Amino acid sequence: MNRDNFLLLFCLIGVVRFAFGQGPTQTVRGVVLDAGSREPLPFANVYIPGTDMGSVTDDDGRFVISDVGVGRYDVRAGFVGYEPVIIKNVMVGSGKEVVLEILLEGSVTELEGVVVKPVINKDKPLNSMAAVSARTISVEESSRYAGTFDDPGRMASNFAGVASAGVAVNAVVVRGNAPKGVLWRIEGVDVPVPSHFAGSNVAGGGGLTMFSSRLLANSDFYTGAFPAEFSNATAGVFDMKLRNGNSRKNEFALQAGLHGVEASAEGPFSSGYDGSYLFNYRYSTLALIFPLLPEMENSDEVPVYQDLSFKVNLPAGRTGTFSIWGIGGLSDSKMRGTDDPDEWVYPESRAYMDFYYDMGVAGISHSKVFNSKTLLNNGIAFSGSSTGYNDATRLSSENPDEITDLFKVSSVSKKVDYYSRLNHVVNKKLQFRAGADVSVESFEIEGVSRNFISGSMEGTMNGSGRSYLLNAYMQSKYFFNEKISVVAGLNMSWFSLNGDTNLEPRFSASYEVSPRHMVSVGYGLHHQTEPLFAYYVKKSDAISGDDIYPNMNMEMMGAHHFVISYDFKIDDNLRFKAEPYLQLLYDVPVVDGTPGSMINYMSDWSFDEELVNAGKGSNYGLDLTLERFLNDGFYYLSTLSLYKSLYKGGDGVQRRSRFDGGYVFNLLGGKEFVVRGKNILGINLKYTLLGPYLFQPVDLGSTIMKQDIVYDSRGVFVRDSDDPSHMSDLTFSYRINGRRSASVFVVQLKNLLGSQYQGKKFNVIEQRVEDDYFRSIVPFLSYKLEF
Repeated sequence: MNRDNFLLLFCLIGVVRFAFGQGPTQTVRGVVLDAGSREPLPFANVYIPGTDMGSVTDDDGRFVISDVGVGRYDVRAGFVGYEPVIIKNVMVGSGKEVVLEILLEGSVTELEGVVVKPVINKDKPLNSMAAVSARTISVEESSRYAGTFDDPGRMASNFAGVASAGVAVNAVVVRGNAPKGVLWRIEGVDVPVPSHFAGSNVAGGGGLTMFSSRLLANSDFYTGAFPAEFSNATAGVFDMKLRNGNSRKNEFALQAGLHGVEASAEGPFSSGYDGSYLFNYRYSTLALIFPLLPEMENSDEVPVYQDLSFKVNLPAGRTGTFSIWGIGGLSDSKMRGTDDPDEWVYPESRAYMDFYYDMGVAGISHSKVFNSKTLLNNGIAFSGSSTGYNDATRLSSENPDEITDLFKVSSVSKKVDYYSRLNHVVNKKLQFRAGADVSVESFEIEGVSRNFISGSMEGTMNGSGRSYLLNAYMQSKYFFNEKISVVAGLNMSWFSLNGDTNLEPRFSASYEVSPRHMVSVGYGLHHQTEPLFAYYVKKSDAISGDDIYPNMNMEMMGAHHFVISYDFKIDDNLRFKAEPYLQLLYDVPVVDGTPGSMINYMSDWSFDEELVNAGKGSNYGLDLTLERFLNDGFYYLSTLSLYKSLYKGGDGVQRRSRFDGGYVFNLLGGKEFVVRGKNILGINLKYTLLGPYLFQPVDLGSTIMKQDIVYDSRGVFVRDSDDPSHMSDLTFSYRINGRRSASVFVVQLKNLLGSQYQGKKFNVIEQRVEDDYFRSIVPFLSYKLEF
């Protein structure tokens, strides 16, 4: 072998050794946009600090950084005349490209020779009009935090001012308000509760959100004094965004576990076109998990659900961008019990129950940027939901085959929503927004319940019709200088069912005392309609005997929100936040002459109360947050909420509300370890301490007659137990990054040390009332393949 051939062979061996020794890499790409107008920013600099990897955006604001080794990285973006930002701890894995949407806000002042420090705002909401009581729901965090199950509802329960409504549900109690006061918005459209088994135990939530986090972009969650664009909510708002699919590469993911299977796909329509598709399908059953829980040993209940979600993104050049999206889910649960009286320990042993909740929403949206300063969004969506609940039981041990109906409820709702929204950046100091939403809803409701005195089934609600809900808003944000900004807005709403019209002013202001200290204030007036069934409670006229609907003219409940916020950035990765607040509720629907109030409503399928707008309520408290963002593989979040929730019912007496737990403490954290230079082991833990909620007293006579717990629906809520609720979750995850794919193994133990008081239960054999606790550890095991 001559010298030249030897050198060639040596070089080839070196290349091969380098190729096989190099770890898996991935592409990081995305787009840089003006935060106000969403105009692409060409020639912006995007790079990974501490490395020589970076890129400059093209004419469409797009950037590509290739051959990035797997792991976590910060990504910095900057552009002349804009505040630079750093996106912290972006996860780069081998199975999927990282696609980022980076929003830059214009600098209020531009001074030569001044070095502008990059903004690191992991907790800052996406909506620039929100100054207080708002927080981003990060997709990455929702997949990492223990006990979240990739569910926005459970994710929100980690935040200050928010408490879980139960270990088995994703409904949340926001600052002492009932879960029914929470608004869900997806892609700019107000939608029915998008959760499987919604309303089965609590109005405003269900078991699990109907869409996977694989479809989500970072989104916002609000706990009070919302910006003017949000209407028909008094407690909180989920403002959820769906991401676009990968427009350059087809990518897939498959997941299987104890609870079911999941599949997703995304990719481009054709080479050279930025259009993309994204869809996800899930099928789940708890048939393998429920038998492991001691609480379910007397029940044969098996919940089953499935859902399909999608988004198609269609850029159309100068015409703008069109999107077609949809979310749909089917969920049902059955119990058949047993006809052996010797096994009738608790009511579920002899129950014969069917429950289903089906929901779907599909929409088309269009967005277009005009003159680099104005963004116009228009959209229309069609949604529908169907609920059925048939509850029956075996009452007689002498005739165990005989099924006795207790109540039957069915409802169907269909809705069309249209919205138009305009964002205009007047200049770097002034931003303006305006919009209008029109909702047309048709519905049918029918419910019957057994009267144990007469022995017959009697109608509790019945009706069909159509209602219109219109709202329009305008708001603006003005920067006096780089330290002081003010947001002012006005929302107007009209509800056709009763002709109720409301004008709602909104205001907030922020003052940056120093680079690390921020003080903000906020005020908002908010109104909300009641669940539709409440308007269609049916009564019989005492004189004519005709059917009447006494709640048809019920007005919207109103709420004044006042918030003060103090934010202290201890360093780039650690921050402290305190928010004292006051909420004053008025025109609350109540049952005249009794303690009954819709402030306390959770779930009642036999609801038949006549309501008047004579009630009041107040919620006040202090929310504290200490958070260390993920850095060097370690993070923690600690929140403490101290609050009081009071109300006046139909008798005018002030009492503690059902949701007056008094305090919520959360502590969660985790650590990531890099294994073999490319794989990641994650350990995440969460502990929650909740003050006990209040319960109405048991109606012992009705309980014995029904052989199941019956609460006194007009009784005063009292602290039935002084035991706080303890809930804890532990999650182990292990990501194996291969060259072209990634495998993720996850073990989740929910309610690890939990003990949550759930009220009372009736022991059929011993004919006595007992305390009901949920103490089981709920295990989940899954495997996911990304390629």
